Amino acid sequence: MTALKDARGIEITEGASCIYGAPVGRSIALVEGVIDGFTLSGRVWVKVVRRAYGTTTWTKPRDRVHVGPDRLVIVDALPECNLPTDAEKAEESRKERIKMCRERVAHLEAGGAQSGFATQEEALTFYREWLAGLEAE
Repeated sequence: MTALKDARGIEITEGASCIYGAPVGRSIALVEGVIDGFTLSGRVWVKVVRRAYGTTTWTKPRDRVHVGPDRLVIVDALPECNLPTDAEKAEESRKERIKMCRERVAHLEAGGAQSGFATQEEALTFYREWLAGLEAE
């Protein structure tokens, strides 16, 4: 396969830093990433570092996407940023869900009121299974 080039004609190599615009509804989100490989059809795999918008349009955050080579721009390095990466945001969200789940289990084990479940034991089973799944991630 011939060398792929970005929108400015720069050769794309694995490990290079890049930026591209990803569609978000009727807008565009700036995405920072690192080239992570190439598809057989000539697209570029990008490991997402940070998005300008959150991940609300995707059911699950994507840490790796494929992009047309003419849709991205290779940059010397990603700019310094004190904002968290998408992976850091996802981990923080997971920790918050674990904390909430543990608090709910403790509340139910202490005899606290439950709602939305037929029995106290059903609620405890649900939250314990959810907690186990979160901790296994």
